[in-house]
Parts: sequence; C-alpha cells; structure tokens
Amino acid sequence: MNTDLRLIMTATLMLVIGMCSCSSDDEELRDIETSVPATPLQKAFYLTEDDTQQPLWLQEKIKETPYLKVYHSDNNGGRYLLEYPTRAQTRTELYNEDGLPQTITTQEDLNAVVTTGAPWICTHVYTYPLKAGTDEWQNLSVQERHARMQLSDNLLGSMRTEDLIEVCLEYPFTLDLFAFNDFQTGFKALYNNFNGFRELLSRDDLAEPFLLFLDVNWQKADLMKGKESIEIGMYTLLSVVFKYMLAQDAVINQMNRSQIRRMLDTCIRNNEIELSDTEIWSGINQEATWYVYIKVIHNMGGFPYKDDLEERMVNVYIEHPNQYLFEEGGTVYLLFTDDFTARVMEYIESFS
Repeated sequence: MNTDLRLIMTATLMLVIGMCSCSSDDEELRDIETSVPATPLQKAFYLTEDDTQQPLWLQEKIKETPYLKVYHSDNNGGRYLLEYPTRAQTRTELYNEDGLPQTITTQEDLNAVVTTGAPWICTHVYTYPLKAGTDEWQNLSVQERHARMQLSDNLLGSMRTEDLIEVCLEYPFTLDLFAFNDFQTGFKALYNNFNGFRELLSRDDLAEPFLLFLDVNWQKADLMKGKESIEIGMYTLLSVVFKYMLAQDAVINQMNRSQIRRMLDTCIRNNEIELSDTEIWSGINQEATWYVYIKVIHNMGGFPYKDDLEERMVNVYIEHPNQYLFEEGGTVYLLFTDDFTARVMEYIESFS
C-alpha cells in the first residue's frame, strides 16, 4: 500500500466523515441524516436455472425494488413450490408476461399458479417500518429511531442468512460505520445497536452466503455506470460496510481453507477492479480490502511478521484499522511499508 494510496484513503475518509454530519446522545448511538438505497445485489438470488430471460419491465423492477426476489414458475424449468409468505417475506406478487400483476392471497392460490406455470413470482423480503427524512423520523429521538429499527423475534428466527446480510446492509444507520475514529469501532457500534447484526454473526452458516454476496456485489458494479454520483457513492460505501462484516471473526472462522482461498481470490480480483475503475471506486475500498487480507492471515495463524514490533503493530491495527503508525521508544513506525505489503500479498497468493 503505497503513500499515494494511503493519502487517497485518508482524504476519502475525511470527506465521508465530513459528509456524514451526525448528532449523538451518547458515544454509540449516532444518527446520520440519509436514506440508504437498495444494495446492488438486486438480485443475485433471482433464479434463472432454465435460462429464462427476464423482460425489460422486470429487469427494471429488479434494479429498483429493495429486497425483491424473483422466481419464474415455469413448471418445465423445475421451478419452486413456494410457501406463502416464504420465511421472512412480507408479501408476494405475481406478474404476467406483460407486467400486469395477479392477485395472490392464499397458499392454495400460489400452488395453483405454480402448477400451471404462472410467469413471474416476486417476493419482498423485508422493509423497515421507518424511513429517514420523513416527518415521523424527524419527530423521534435517536434512541427511539434505533428502537423502531429492531427486528422482531419472529423475523430474527425465520430470515435466511443471505437475506439477513442484505437487511443488515439496508439498516438505516449502517453508515454510522464511518462516524467513528476507525471503521472497526464503527462496526462494533452497529453490532451493539442493532439486533440484526447480532443475529447475523451468531449464525452457523455464514460462509457460503458471504462468499456469494462477495462474488456478486462487485459483478453488479456495471449497473452503477451512468448513475448519479451520490448513488455511486452510496454503493461504494455499502461495499466498505460489507467488507467489514466479512472481516469479522464470526465469519472468517467459519470458513474452511478452500472457502478462504475462494474469498482471497475474489478479493484480489475485486481489488484489481477497484484500482482500475476510479469512476466507481476510491481508496477507501482498497483500504477495506486490506483489512480483510490482514484479518484472514491473522486468524489463520500465518502472519509473516518481521519481528515482535510488527506483530504488536498488526494487533493494534486489527482493533483500530486507522492506526497505520505506531510509536515506541520515541520512534514512529509505519506499518504499511513496501516490504510489509509485499509479504502480505505473497502470503495470500500462496495460501492453499
């Protein structure tokens, strides 16, 4: 990580914090006045096993509708017999080829249309009960807003892990990650303030859902081309939040060596994309990737430390990722030297 990149990351971070003007009643409850758009995963999980091509009206709906999953119910393609509503889904809509909706109110109705091959089934996973910027939002205290955002026990117990990842990213306070001195401290605040994050990191099936999201999210970057700059910025910031979710011990420690290798390969590929496409990505995204690299090597017990000083520096960095400098005995040391980054890359590229 060269000096130019570190300067870019520092400037970007300062810009983000400056944009995220927030009021707080205590150290952990922060409030950023913004609404988070739907994540770019819309929708890795719309299923096209029969290679059915979605019509244009449905493609637009997929891009624009939060928490939407789309199924094609052509029985010749071996489609799904869905429950109504499925798990945490709040409603189900059926559409004809022309985009006109059909009414569905019972499990029997759903079974019937699936059997006869109704074209499109759209299921909405979850929508938060309170939206930032509304009059209701403005009339509540920060504590009241946090309280309203908590998920019910029924949702926590029934939501699939891949859905819960997205619901956590859509949490209206997610960008509070950037309101603290370092992003890991910010993530701990999100964890403490939202039961969705606590539920997510308590799951025992985190590896594959996180790997799928990691793979698909960066493939969706082309959807951002030509979008408004604020929408592109939100997309990249939410990608940073996801990387800090990915870097948590609860996620990494559930992966076997093969899954770790897949994650590293995807991160390397994504980082190359981020470095080459400055229209979408900034230095803050590369910084988050490096945090994933270092957490993986540390958790796998194979960090190529040069000496005890460097080990102490890495341990401090893991707890507080903004601390690239370390002072000991009146001397200030830089963690991300060219030698250090070369050893990190050599290790992750050789990991098997």
